[in-house]
Amino acid sequence: MYLSDVFKYTQGLGQKGHQIGRKVGDAIELLTLGMIHLDDELTKYLVLEDGVEGATSAKHKVEFSFYNLDQNLLPSKISEELFGIIECKKVGVEQTIKQNFKEWKSIVANKQPFHSTLGYNFTISPSNADFKWSIKIKGEIQNDCNIKIQIEKSQGNIILDTNTKFFNCSDKKQLLIATNIQNELFLLGSDEKLSQIEDHITKCIIIEIKQIDEIKNIIEINVNESLPGPQTPEKAKQASFVSLDVRKKVLGQFDKSENDSFISVLVIGESSHWEKKSRSMIRLCNDFNLVIPDNVLVYLFKIFEEKFGDNYQENITKTKYRGHPDVRKLILEIIQHFGQKVLFDMDSLAFVGFKHKFENSLNKLKVIHLED
Repeated sequence: MYLSDVFKYTQGLGQKGHQIGRKVGDAIELLTLGMIHLDDELTKYLVLEDGVEGATSAKHKVEFSFYNLDQNLLPSKISEELFGIIECKKVGVEQTIKQNFKEWKSIVANKQPFHSTLGYNFTISPSNADFKWSIKIKGEIQNDCNIKIQIEKSQGNIILDTNTKFFNCSDKKQLLIATNIQNELFLLGSDEKLSQIEDHITKCIIIEIKQIDEIKNIIEINVNESLPGPQTPEKAKQASFVSLDVRKKVLGQFDKSENDSFISVLVIGESSHWEKKSRSMIRLCNDFNLVIPDNVLVYLFKIFEEKFGDNYQENITKTKYRGHPDVRKLILEIIQHFGQKVLFDMDSLAFVGFKHKFENSLNKLKVIHLED
């Protein structure tokens, strides 16, 4: 597992994790909705965010559901006439206070202003490597700088490399320490971004400057660690239960089968956060499990910013998609930019789209392979 490229891009957007996380979830839904709307016939049967009833009588909020039409040529919303559901799930990066920083703060000597302490130390030991980095953060005024970071790379008792950097930090700014899949370490200042790192990121430590005094001494810092998708198993359980419960209600059986008069589809983002067990769970329960690649989501954020300016994230919602032609047009342009290849099937390893089919006197939601 590694931290998604979506996190690598959005980390520098200046919002708290849960706020930007919601926008990533909205982006997944908009792209999925755009792919549905490529088939005008399928759109006739679509209901957005409906409470779909399962065999347990529980109502499940599903992003997209498809029903046979009633006498008024509107989706009936009758459980027995449901022929497909599409759920969207994402599990972002969770930022939590680094455990040994909590322990460091609990020591009496470290309850004074940070610049008066001996500094905070921690170690990064990359996987599949026989070396480690020892890192020390110290509040220290030198010229225009007020914080010093020392990094020592060692293998056993042998010191391989040392590096010391000074930074000038104001309050509310961040320093980043990250490692990539090549086991390289990066130290980024407050004016640098994770997106500057080309390879996938495996670890990211965020040093927050919480408070400085009038002469720029650092009074308080916080050290957060970024974890890839700790809530993934729970999300996988939720999606799997919805699929099983609704399938039992509609088809009278929990298990997947060749009966495609009803299908369940799960669309996920930031797939690098979905570990093997969670992937196995959703594969067992959903008929199709589709991934929106990170580069597509990052492209969406960039294009929306170019189009709508500083407040672009306000337009990444289904409400704006339905009410504003400019948003709908932009989503279509993004989809066409990738040749409609924005949904990747985890099982067939092919890009797919959605299609309505009328077979054996039944409406059906089909997931079809896109031609190269």
